Amino acid sequence: MSSWYVGQHTKRGGIHPPRTSINRIGEHSSAMRRQEQRIDDKRILADYVQLKPGVLVVWDRQPHRVIELAERPLDLWGEKHEMRYATALEQWERGGKRGDRPEKATWGGRPYVFVLQPDGKPHEKPLHLIGPANHSWDVLPEHYAICSACGELPPCRHEIAEREADRQAARADVVMDIPPGHCLGCGEYVTPRQQAARFPGPNLWRPDLPEHSAVFHARQECSGEVDRYRRQWEARGNSNQQPSLFADDGPTPAR
Repeated sequence: MSSWYVGQHTKRGGIHPPRTSINRIGEHSSAMRRQEQRIDDKRILADYVQLKPGVLVVWDRQPHRVIELAERPLDLWGEKHEMRYATALEQWERGGKRGDRPEKATWGGRPYVFVLQPDGKPHEKPLHLIGPANHSWDVLPEHYAICSACGELPPCRHEIAEREADRQAARADVVMDIPPGHCLGCGEYVTPRQQAARFPGPNLWRPDLPEHSAVFHARQECSGEVDRYRRQWEARGNSNQQPSLFADDGPTPAR
């Protein structure tokens, strides 16, 4: 599953106070470049927001306001979080004990309670989320855009689905223009001298073509489309594809 990114400017948020400076190794030789670097540093530092009640954050593609933040008491961590802390200690020891030893009270992965209220919906039940203290949040400005149809932050699920549908439709149009004997991946002719992967049975992408016509170049740049076709082909109960043979050969049993 691909990652979703907010389609508008956000800042980075967390429970820790913002830094006041950035540690850098070395300096630019030019006075103006050093000045530009100081400006960049200020911009980077200003891009962080410490979470507190009232701050707008993104959760499940929708805007929420922070209502409450709280440490999970040590005696309520539970076995799962205790095991995570034990793993962090083990990794610190295996890594040569670099840096400070992780302590429960300050460990970045300690459980934290985030109480969020859907913005503009005071009658909805607040969300109580448990997450690591060092979780990074997307912080929204007070003026933000949402989809008028579904209320999600852009790009919403409908917009993404429409983009994908357009992409698939365009791809289908191109595939339907591929002549017989041409690679269904790149669309170029598969010569008798080129090794190819041919799938016996009906052509899943070009049902208008005869059986055993699904052929792909065996070269690396077409391998992604071969794998995609193979997954669809195997999902139909097939299993004896000949992975590499000359394009002008008919289907043969798998070796």
